[in-house]
Amino acid sequence: MAIKLIATDLDGTLLNSDNKAPHEFFDWVRRHPEIRTVIASGRQYQTLEAMFGKLGDHVVYCGDNGGFIFHKGVKLYSNPLEKEDIYRAIRFMGHIPDTYLVLCGEHGAYVNPMPAEVEKDIATFFKSYQVVEDLNEAVEKDEIVKMSIYEVNGKAAEIYPYIPDLGDHVEKVLSERRWIDIQLKSTNKGNALKFLQNKYDIKPEECAAFGDYLNDYAMMESCHFSFAMNNAHPELKEVANFETTKNDYMGVVTMLSALTE
Repeated sequence: MAIKLIATDLDGTLLNSDNKAPHEFFDWVRRHPEIRTVIASGRQYQTLEAMFGKLGDHVVYCGDNGGFIFHKGVKLYSNPLEKEDIYRAIRFMGHIPDTYLVLCGEHGAYVNPMPAEVEKDIATFFKSYQVVEDLNEAVEKDEIVKMSIYEVNGKAAEIYPYIPDLGDHVEKVLSERRWIDIQLKSTNKGNALKFLQNKYDIKPEECAAFGDYLNDYAMMESCHFSFAMNNAHPELKEVANFETTKNDYMGVVTMLSALTE
């Protein structure tokens, strides 16, 4: 059965250790306009568009772990958090040592003031962000779909068990060694892909997905050709149907070429 949609994560997956996508990926997308290419990342839409905008209408952007879907600059889908849950998170999680809370909205991200070296690192993930004194004000002026906790020492897994729960409808996910993402349970890359599958009448057997971390888990479940990178989290390898080489060895491009050419 022909592949009609491919979805790829970025960090640790399509991007190499220098945070660059191989030019071979851009070439592949241009050669296959008949296949819908989805960039599915925990990063915000604005960052994704800045990285892959030269591909034009070929690409659908699934940002904030499936919180938003954009195509041709138009929002196709969103799944926002309840304001009260965000207010509680600001109260309870805004003062954990060595962490910074980032609110991720349609028009950008919002953070409190921070040291310059921390802001420089966070800026690599957020093309559009504002430093604000009061995060509560951002809740009133934007649609927030995700809250991210940035742990400056790369020890997000160690503080993960101590992050307070916001209720059964909200979940926290380790998305990288420095990041913990908090979203509605119904917000994930898998449900975002299901939305696109329904919209474009594409079957799971006609889809391929690539990922490396636990925020890619549901995406693996939504596609038959699900590939965990060789450098992926062990639990992701368990749910994926296939495995490919490390991100630094262009595992995504290698398998795309094998599947389609």
